[in-house]
Amino acid sequence: MDLKGKVAKEDSTWVKYFARIRNVCPWSYKLMDSILVWENDEKCLNTIACTFPATKFEAFVFVYKDKTAKQLEQLADKMNSKYTHSEFLWSHPAEGGDSTHVPCLIQQDRDKLAILRENIGYVDEIEKI
Repeated sequence: MDLKGKVAKEDSTWVKYFARIRNVCPWSYKLMDSILVWENDEKCLNTIACTFPATKFEAFVFVYKDKTAKQLEQLADKMNSKYTHSEFLWSHPAEGGDSTHVPCLIQQDRDKLAILRENIGYVDEIEKI
């Protein structure tokens, strides 16, 4: 099994994406060198995801070019149930807006993400709804 990840900062397409979403996700642009992009088969997802807490990375991005938005949503739900230390988000270009340019899952540390959200007032906005 050949597992390869690439630092987002080394890929101009990801650099452009993170620059575009700076207003909604400023830390992703600042931490691009701490985001690892994986383009492996889904069979490798659990193997890679379980290593996340032991790494220096702020996020893993798993690219799945053939997945639909619904499939990604279901996969994120499954992974969130299995890995309680992480939060899995999904993004699909068909969703528009600030979506990624390729279909993907994004894995982040659940506690760190909660702190980031709290620091920018995201939690307060959710509670108002």
